[in-house]
Amino acid sequence: MSKKALGKGLKALISEEGFAAAEKAEEREAIQEGAIGSLPVDKIKVNPFQPRKEFDEAALEELRNSIIENGVIQPVTVCRDGDQYQLISGERRLRAVTSAGFKFIPAYVIEAHEDASKLELALIENIQREDLNAIEVALALKSLVTKCDLTQDEVAQKVGKNRSTVSNFLRLLKLPRQIQESIRTREISSGHARALINLPSEHLQLKVWRQIVARQLSVRQTEALVNNIFKDTTKPAVPKAEPRAIQLDQIEGQLRERLATKVRLIERKGGQGEIQIKYFSGEDLDRILDLLGQ
Repeated sequence: MSKKALGKGLKALISEEGFAAAEKAEEREAIQEGAIGSLPVDKIKVNPFQPRKEFDEAALEELRNSIIENGVIQPVTVCRDGDQYQLISGERRLRAVTSAGFKFIPAYVIEAHEDASKLELALIENIQREDLNAIEVALALKSLVTKCDLTQDEVAQKVGKNRSTVSNFLRLLKLPRQIQESIRTREISSGHARALINLPSEHLQLKVWRQIVARQLSVRQTEALVNNIFKDTTKPAVPKAEPRAIQLDQIEGQLRERLATKVRLIERKGGQGEIQIKYFSGEDLDRILDLLGQ
């Protein structure tokens, strides 16, 4: 096999002597653990624990063209699996190399013999290296907790993140399915999602999410909208002279949800009354007027 089949990337990583040794290792198909060499792509099995579920075809095509021109700069990471190898990280590179028609790929072989160890390594490697969307990261972190029996503190230490960051990612999985999909496709950001998490019901979360998408609200605008819903007056409640009709409470609650802001119905004598709608900025007023059809 010629050196060209490996691409230029491996040459940049090891010396000519090391490159020759790697070629011999290829022929024996026996690279020592902890070493870098080249492996036949058909000997590498795709990682079943890969957090990434979707691969952007345009990005893969760009990577393929780069590999054809420059070779694989960074080896994939694998571990032994019988007479084959299991991919730990680098599925995008493996896909691009295969698409480019290369028969071999630079690989770093690590030690991992138990499925639990392979899972943990795969998840940690991918969380640290790959450009995953927030939901993919959240699912990977959840797997570390549930399948690898790790605490959130242990997960945070292994992936190099703060515990609060890990906790915030995991909370995304409590959002409705439609919102999770919106995060996965990057229609909204994780910043939008963190604001939505604070809302007390799925109904409100979906309601505000639809406004984010329809009005293309920024994260700051979304946070302001959520704060409006939760805005509490610090004044003590004024005792009412007469019992308030239950129907008025229900109407007030419906208007509050519909307008996503503070609404108050004030009952007067003779069946009269007032509706007070609070807004917090000119932009907020425009939003409310839009909802009212003005």
